[in-house]
Amino acid sequence: MRRRAAVALLLICATAGATAARPPEPRLFRVPPKAPDGTNPWVFEVHPEYRTRMIRIDPLEVNGTTATRVFWGEQRLRLDVTFARAGIGAIFVQADILDGVLFGDNGEFGKVPHVNSGLGIASKYPNNSGWEVGLLAGGDPLDTSGYGPVLRGIEPLRINFAYGEVMLPVGVLRVGRQPTSDSNWVAGNDGRTGRNRWGASSYHQAVDRVAFGTKLSEIVRYARDGKDYVPNTRLDDGVIFGAAFDFLVLDDITVRNDDLRGVAFQLSWMSPGGPRLGNFTDLELTAILTHRWDRRFNTALFGIPMRLRFTNGPFSFRGDVMLIRGSTRELSAGLAKLTNDPVTDQKLDSTGAEVLLEYRLKDFTFVAQWGYASGDSDPRSGTAQTSFTWPRDNNLGLVLFEHTLNFQSARSAAVGIENLRQLEAESFPLTELATEGRVTDVNALFPQVFWDPHESLRLKAGVLFAWAASPVTDPIQTLLAYDGKEISDDALNYNGGKPGKYWGTELDLGVEYRYREFFEAVLEGGVLFPGSGLEDENGDAVPSWLVELRMTFAL
Repeated sequence: MRRRAAVALLLICATAGATAARPPEPRLFRVPPKAPDGTNPWVFEVHPEYRTRMIRIDPLEVNGTTATRVFWGEQRLRLDVTFARAGIGAIFVQADILDGVLFGDNGEFGKVPHVNSGLGIASKYPNNSGWEVGLLAGGDPLDTSGYGPVLRGIEPLRINFAYGEVMLPVGVLRVGRQPTSDSNWVAGNDGRTGRNRWGASSYHQAVDRVAFGTKLSEIVRYARDGKDYVPNTRLDDGVIFGAAFDFLVLDDITVRNDDLRGVAFQLSWMSPGGPRLGNFTDLELTAILTHRWDRRFNTALFGIPMRLRFTNGPFSFRGDVMLIRGSTRELSAGLAKLTNDPVTDQKLDSTGAEVLLEYRLKDFTFVAQWGYASGDSDPRSGTAQTSFTWPRDNNLGLVLFEHTLNFQSARSAAVGIENLRQLEAESFPLTELATEGRVTDVNALFPQVFWDPHESLRLKAGVLFAWAASPVTDPIQTLLAYDGKEISDDALNYNGGKPGKYWGTELDLGVEYRYREFFEAVLEGGVLFPGSGLEDENGDAVPSWLVELRMTFAL
């Protein structure tokens, strides 16, 4: 079955599910098929993509004056490189250059990041600076108001993926630093451009992994048909099995107790459709079992992602769910320091889900999206941790999660990390409390409409209604205010107010223009009307609006 086994790896789906006609399916790394006789079997491909983003947000924080009238421009050059021998195997590399680097020569002379010229009007070439949430000059490191946008230096080159893949007679073997998923769903996202209808894909999920996949249905057919066997070479038709071993943490290579490892097993049934299935096409049913464990923190975690998708004429459906169950001491080893509680094995019990319903009518595409991520209103280490976050690049709207909550949670996490640093904590789980734009603690409805009056033009609109799955609680400020009795009377949201149950309502609009599959310009705007989950102690929160111009050049 050389070259004929389907690639089936942890969290892989051959297509991205139910999406509208544009943007096109992102390029995936694939071993080229066997070259015709007499041609060169060696393949070398480079696919560059250069993207710029210009963003205006006012305000970035809905309570306060630290970050108002925010504007910046940034860029990224991404290179997808394939070295392959057709039909046998390949080595894949993805690299980002100047990822997140701001336009201009930014910083202060003699400081980090430093400008290339001490005189702005004499600047001759820009440096490699970005921005992040950090301690402002003169700010209190133990107060969220002391943190805001600050400049940082950026390494000009980052290798995202580098791995090898070989088509063995019995399946596919992949080894190296590779995407956790070759698709986008609540269990993983590879961050490729085109994964989102709104906003940009800017972050990849990678893992150091050994993975194997094979097409079980072909093994059965070969055993049944014998010499009459005709291989089915389609990657979206059959029963696929995959297994993976992940090297997550090694630390001291002479000690095994500090290693964090993982395994995963996937079983998928895919079908492009056929006479027995009537009008149903593009069917997929996938179930995965993942397990992570270590001895250092007595970790034992299980993840169960599942997916169902299909198309019936103009109607498409995609449903994803992710269950996380287990326990670990790693969270309480850090959080208990803030409350003087004992370090215990803390239960993890979280759930994420997404449903996409799509209906196409001539030039219009109507989308109904439901998104869910469980929250946690009790951050104490002695209670179960129930918060779930979607992958970084699974966007839900433009403003609320990508920018507003991103900024607020980063400030809170910075305060918590400073407290743990002063307490010399063994673990720093608070880095994960900075959402980095990820969707969390939400039960949302997001109806959308897309109109394609021309093959190169798209207009779009959507309204996001975002309830909180549990009362919006800032775990850091709540733990710091905890008096050792009831947690409910000490709970605070990210703005110092009491936890609320509604994030807010967001109106999003956009226009996309594409020229010859090389150039795309996108103008998007959104307005967030904050709900009770974003109000401060006085019940105040101001609307926030965003405008983004994004231009992409891809070959």
